[in-house]
Amino acid sequence: MLLPRRLLASLVLLLGAALDAGCHEKGDPVRETLERIVRAARDRDAKGVAVELAVDYRDAAGNGVSDVEGVLRDYFAAYEKVEVRMGDLSIERSEAAARARFRVDLSGRPARASALSGIVPSDESYRFDVRLTPDREGWKIAWAAWEPVPR
Repeated sequence: MLLPRRLLASLVLLLGAALDAGCHEKGDPVRETLERIVRAARDRDAKGVAVELAVDYRDAAGNGVSDVEGVLRDYFAAYEKVEVRMGDLSIERSEAAARARFRVDLSGRPARASALSGIVPSDESYRFDVRLTPDREGWKIAWAAWEPVPR
């Protein structure tokens, strides 16, 4: 199914960009994880994004880390450019977990050479609910869910 897999890729790209824009507390390990995701996404580095996911990562649709990495490769190939606008950010933290909820408006320019050109939309909005957990290497994304927001 194209739509859920593309949304999963969107999650990883948008999560980092959204929280990077909305959470400016220096030294926050949750934010640092998300900033690494942003840098990897900007570099079109699917593996760099995937290493920021927990080993047992699952999203609401049951996708795991290897699914995300594969989808991101396809996603990066499908778009020439992606722009993100974030709003309604809230972050809750404890020692053992963090939860981030936010809205993301995505606009992008599909790559002309992509097989998905003309299929992938250029404007979308989503509401995300993401959970992060700490491990030996820092905070990792452990779970995510999202739903489209009508425009």
